[in-house]
Amino acid sequence: MKMKKFKNLYLFFLIFITIFSCEDLDVENLNQPDASRALASDSDLVSLIDGTVTDMFSDLIGFYGIYLDGLADQITSTNAYADFWGFTDQPRRNINNSTTNSDLDAVGGHWSNYNSHIYNANVVLKVASERSILDGKTDITNSKKAQALFVRGISLGYIGMIYDKAYRLDENTDVTKIEFEDYSKIIDYALADIDAAINLAPSSIDVPVHSGYSMDKTEFIRLANSFRAKIAMGKIRGGKSDETVNFSEVISWLNNGINSDFNPPAKQSVLYNNGQDWMTYTLSDGSGYLPVDQKIPYLSEGNPLKQPADYPTDSSIILDPISNTKDSRIKEYFEYTTNFGFLRESRGRQLFTNYRHIRFYTGNNRNEDGLSTNIFSEAENDYLKAEAYLLSGDSGTAAVTINNSKKRSSSGLDAVTSSNAKNQILYEYAVELHLNGTLGTNFFFMRRHNLLQKGSPIHFPVPADELEISGLDPYTFGAIGGEAAATGPGWKP
Repeated sequence: MKMKKFKNLYLFFLIFITIFSCEDLDVENLNQPDASRALASDSDLVSLIDGTVTDMFSDLIGFYGIYLDGLADQITSTNAYADFWGFTDQPRRNINNSTTNSDLDAVGGHWSNYNSHIYNANVVLKVASERSILDGKTDITNSKKAQALFVRGISLGYIGMIYDKAYRLDENTDVTKIEFEDYSKIIDYALADIDAAINLAPSSIDVPVHSGYSMDKTEFIRLANSFRAKIAMGKIRGGKSDETVNFSEVISWLNNGINSDFNPPAKQSVLYNNGQDWMTYTLSDGSGYLPVDQKIPYLSEGNPLKQPADYPTDSSIILDPISNTKDSRIKEYFEYTTNFGFLRESRGRQLFTNYRHIRFYTGNNRNEDGLSTNIFSEAENDYLKAEAYLLSGDSGTAAVTINNSKKRSSSGLDAVTSSNAKNQILYEYAVELHLNGTLGTNFFFMRRHNLLQKGSPIHFPVPADELEISGLDPYTFGAIGGEAAATGPGWKP
């Protein structure tokens, strides 16, 4: 297990001014040349954007997904390390968004990571607006601009999906006039960037995910379509008028999205699924370090008398294994144990579980060449489409879409009907998409359908460090009755 650390870049929008005067930058970027050098050398500029693509994908499957999976009740923990318990505890707490919080990275890690990628993308776009970028004598300007727009769009989209507001900076922004804009506008900017990337990509584009894997134009455009559909759906979180989503457009994007799993092979210490690495880690007693939440046994059993939504607080009770064996994936993806590992009764036995995740378990190390990265699955593309039909009022087509999905159709489960489509999409997300996709996949889904348990924050506040630098007071979300906290009905009965 490795926690991926980056320097905070909360001043990135001020540093942006200095980059174009080629002054020294205090930016940690271990795999790339610094941005000021990139301005003077086409090869360094190419290395900058190619390396940023890799880093962006790495962050999409990185450590900070733990907190979003905790809030989505995909994993459980009573471990105070890195504030894991703070995002799984019941009743839900508010987010500790204070500069005195030693675990503020739980809030600010996403902000720092994705803004650093936006910063690098803007370097490339600024240069490309002033001169051509060459590979020898070949003009590759449009290819690198398309990559930069893709990076900026995806990064800005995830900031918009995770936070309540953010800054939007492009290569020409006047930083003396920037202001926070709410998540809906941030997502609109992100979608515009991805659209521009798709339209600009030349037939010769070759997008390196890392030195051993690259995307041609067809794969690049399919992946961009799937991502923009996912990001557009990330607007929905409470019914505000500016959360309107064009579901027909989303369905069209998904129809032109990926038609097989986007699953580049891992490259050691460059690109690997660090979120899986932590959430599949197994202790010597056979229990999970960050084990599967009781939500999954409850949904799998379909009978609350056999598998309750919360673990019994009576210390004499140990639940039996899931008895419903109709879904062949349950034994394939999850393993039962009577040991509780690091779970501490004094911190709430209702948080206990008997299950750990085994589908992506590889002996406590996901950081090996060739392992799966599971960035975007065909199943998720299917389920997003089913959701779009459901939210547009067409539950019948939603049911058909789920039934036609390869993983569902081969599971052994009964066919989905229009009357149970919403519950079955929840089930598919919880089981099939557990650790199978980019961070926040289940959190964003449950937020869209008011399935987060009461008190869960529906998004993160701007990190306290950033607010302090901007001269603004910190604020927070979450806890029952708190601001921007889920009010239900939630997934529990």
